[in-house]
Amino acid sequence: MNIQHSEPRERITPAPAELIARSALLVDGVAARAAACEAARRVPEETIAEFKRLDLHKALLPRRYGGFEGSFTTLVGTSMNWGKVCASSAWVCGLYMAHNWLCVMFPEKCQDDIWGGNPDALISGSYAPVGKVVPAPGGYRLSGRFPFSSGVPGADWNLCSAMIPKGPDGKMTPCFTILPKSDYAIDWESWKTVGMSGTGSYDVIVDDVFVPEHRLLSFPDAVGSTGPGAFAHDNPFYRLSLLTNVPFALAVPAVAAATGSIERFIAENKVRSTHGAVVLGGKKVAEFQTIQKRVGEALARVDACQAVAFRDVAEAESDVRANGGQSLGMRLRNRRTQSFIAHEAQTAMNLIFDAVGGRALQYDHPIQRAWRDVAAINHHISLNFDAVMSMYGQHMFGLPLEGQY
Repeated sequence: MNIQHSEPRERITPAPAELIARSALLVDGVAARAAACEAARRVPEETIAEFKRLDLHKALLPRRYGGFEGSFTTLVGTSMNWGKVCASSAWVCGLYMAHNWLCVMFPEKCQDDIWGGNPDALISGSYAPVGKVVPAPGGYRLSGRFPFSSGVPGADWNLCSAMIPKGPDGKMTPCFTILPKSDYAIDWESWKTVGMSGTGSYDVIVDDVFVPEHRLLSFPDAVGSTGPGAFAHDNPFYRLSLLTNVPFALAVPAVAAATGSIERFIAENKVRSTHGAVVLGGKKVAEFQTIQKRVGEALARVDACQAVAFRDVAEAESDVRANGGQSLGMRLRNRRTQSFIAHEAQTAMNLIFDAVGGRALQYDHPIQRAWRDVAAINHHISLNFDAVMSMYGQHMFGLPLEGQY
């Protein structure tokens, strides 16, 4: 298929602030569907339809495919808005944005495959290179079970990773492949979790499917600012390193969920009095100094997390625009921040959950759902606090690095 690319005349590209404001318009609907999202173990079709209707999925997409070539600031702001009421919806739609950016690193022919006939295409993905490949003329045949593919029920394509022989010496290299939904099946019994249930992170099953060579992207290219497709676009934004900004789609929903819980806790306890006969029954909860301290500390933690997240995505983009690629120091600093803010969000969440009382033990209480979601987010391997902080310490001491960066 020969696709002609041309820029629309006098196209008005919305600024990140406008797109973030658009996402705020959807918060009430996302909140109303949050319990259903968890129960169904997937983001509702209505939420995805509204996400597309306001063009939020185009935030990081190249202009040649109808996108805005915007900023990860939009992803952070949208996740902050939605994550306050539904961490799962923020997680999935944030990854849809991030994957539209990531897949620009694939060769240009692959980009045409994805968006040439459908500029609204959404992409889910499984990052662990667990697939099995057999070389075939023009590409590879791929098989395997690919876990944790967040958002796959609503996606048109899925990233499936594998170790693939690359180069003249056939060295085994971790690579992304990308498949249309007609090439894989979803195991609908594979995602039953205590937290983040609504992400629909089901296993994807691939059975001896041909993957052409142009639908491969090596992990070293993705993290090394050398993705071949990125150079088909003038904008250096597509030469950010993979892990510099994408994991903010994972960490920010934790910060947002904690923030929303604090706000709900304050609103409820401005007027609530204790019922217990043993511990000062009938006293207003807001008058307890211990409660005041917990709220102040929790708000300080999430405020700091929000500030550093916005700072880091903006400075990473400035770094790549100035240097044409991503500096190692920036890559490692942002990995530190991603892990740190998820960890701090869990601390803030626990401060509030431990004070909310027996009401939050009800399974459908929003603060209880947020507590489970924030804990689940902190189990993601990319955010593992001990591993990431050790890696950053290795960097500061000039030692060999062990970890994802």
